[in-house]
Amino acid sequence: MIQNRLKALPGYSRYQRVADKSRNASISSHAGAAAFFMMLSFFPFTMFLLSLLRFTPITESNLANIIQMLFPLSFGETISSLIGQIYNPNTNTLLPLSAITAVWLGSKSFLVLIRGINDVYEIKESRPFLLVRLLAFFYTFLFAILFVAVLTILVFGNTLYYHLCHIFPLLRSKFLTIISIRPIVGFVVVFLFFVILYYFVPNHKTSLLKQIPGALFTTAGWIIFSYIYSYYVDHFSNYSYFYGTMTTIALLMVWLYACMYLLFLGGILNHLADSSHPSK
Repeated sequence: MIQNRLKALPGYSRYQRVADKSRNASISSHAGAAAFFMMLSFFPFTMFLLSLLRFTPITESNLANIIQMLFPLSFGETISSLIGQIYNPNTNTLLPLSAITAVWLGSKSFLVLIRGINDVYEIKESRPFLLVRLLAFFYTFLFAILFVAVLTILVFGNTLYYHLCHIFPLLRSKFLTIISIRPIVGFVVVFLFFVILYYFVPNHKTSLLKQIPGALFTTAGWIIFSYIYSYYVDHFSNYSYFYGTMTTIALLMVWLYACMYLLFLGGILNHLADSSHPSK
């Protein structure tokens, strides 16, 4: 009786198709594998990024305050401790080592994403292994650049604005307009990244416009979930009683898994909306 009522609800058939596709494509397994490798690359990448920021006018205290605002308390405390180590003048060797480790592990996670999205689109990988590996490295670098760009726009926007106005005083009004809408700019940058990802990653090509629904869903989903999860972790969770010193890693793993799951769901939405996809 209840199931019949659910079937009568508008949108139930579309939900059922997404749920069936999620099970058939094993996106839970793919999301877990991608989250695992991203988890391994998270701290090397964070150390690499913070090492680069050390050579900017940003001081250690300014960066620590920004980290505390951006991340939940459990994440922020761990990253703040990394900042203290990175600003130590005796840690110059961390920069190349962290870069190599972050890129290698990050490319492994993108390899998992490539396989997972191919499964979502019901296609087999026929491209040469070397090409797929190079694509994974490329998307890792692109993601790193995207992360730095969004961080610069959203967090260091005011500082960037003053520097640009000092160099190009005639463009002050243009820069002010861009800075005033920086949340929208950040959203658009992330959205375009997902459009590119959904378009180029699968082993078949379709219209670029057909990637918009999934990219929009994933971008909005990441932002909304991250905000809710951050608020929950800061105010309601007691994970430290269960995980102890592993709390930060456990929380970060859950967040990464959810984000990867949303990314694959976006691919499913694109796949179901695209009637031109090939069958197996």
